[in-house]
Amino acid sequence: MSETIYKALDFITARKSIIDSAAQLQKQVWLNAKAIPHPLLLKSSDVGISFPAYNVKEAFYDPEKMLVNGLKEAVRSAAGEMQAVPSIRANMGCGIYPTLFGVRQELFEDKMPWIQTFLDKDTIKNMTPKDLCLGSEFKAGLDHMAYIAQKLEGIGCRVFPLDLQGPFDIAHLVYGDDIFTDMYDDPGFVHHLLELSVQAIIMGMDECLKRIPGAKDEITHYNELVMPRSKGGLKISEDTSTLISGEMIKEFVAPYTSKVLEHYGGGYIHYCGKNPHLMDMVLNMPLAHGLNLGNTDMHDMEQVLKACAKNGKVYYGPLPMAEGETYNTYFRRLISWASADDKLYLLLRLNHEAGTSKAEIIDAWHNAQKSKHKPA
Repeated sequence: MSETIYKALDFITARKSIIDSAAQLQKQVWLNAKAIPHPLLLKSSDVGISFPAYNVKEAFYDPEKMLVNGLKEAVRSAAGEMQAVPSIRANMGCGIYPTLFGVRQELFEDKMPWIQTFLDKDTIKNMTPKDLCLGSEFKAGLDHMAYIAQKLEGIGCRVFPLDLQGPFDIAHLVYGDDIFTDMYDDPGFVHHLLELSVQAIIMGMDECLKRIPGAKDEITHYNELVMPRSKGGLKISEDTSTLISGEMIKEFVAPYTSKVLEHYGGGYIHYCGKNPHLMDMVLNMPLAHGLNLGNTDMHDMEQVLKACAKNGKVYYGPLPMAEGETYNTYFRRLISWASADDKLYLLLRLNHEAGTSKAEIIDAWHNAQKSKHKPA
């Protein structure tokens, strides 16, 4: 295993100057500046390194296995040799912040950890922020982060935070599905739980930031993305929020997500599923600087990209190609949708597979930028 780690670290180190330049270009996009050339978050599977396979349960309490799993993806970003910035996190599951309330995640070999036992209402009612604490699971994640940061020091690969869900998502994971009826039957209790969720986020994220080298300048995400700290740098997931009405989003989601963004200075929002009220929330929330959708097939992406550009929001993530579409046509189409005021509000993630031409993809990307004012 150590030989694999050394090979991967050397592979990334050899591309450090490209990676550092890529990070600067990405930050220009978030700052609404015109980045030249505009970043393309290209990853490549053409790395020539064989990695052992460790499932999530194996890696949960083993920092070296966690590092190997992260490096397997990080080398793909380095191999793209464009603007994907490799980064690794301690992958502790989306229930890691709820563990600050005292709940525990169940571990599995074939899927991510999940919370199956919730806190009861009386327990939560009697909780105050002083009852939140960093338990063994969260501390293990922090220890993994510190170990990974030490191994990656000076090579260009970054460390990114533990998986952060929004306050409403955390409240749902702590209390379970009863939250959906209590929004109507006991709204005061739900507001109390959401206030605790905000405090849990601040407690946990502050600890994460202490273990991320360079966190005063930038925060990375998902082995490719970089945000400047002047824009906050958080990723907030709002998956549960897709399940409720616009009225409930205004009362129980927007105020608490805004509190977190205000505390750190901003970030971007992710969610899977579709909810037009949640989309409106993101587009109209000043400190939500970007958007990532987990189910692009459920959305009119032309409409989404145009709305993001109009509102100065960066859209980040992969976007599907049409059947038979060339890279040049694909890129020109997306650029035309995501441009406003001569700026491009898009950080496109794209995979290059071994056996195809990476140079062709890169040439098409540069050519599409030059011709973005011409009809696609």
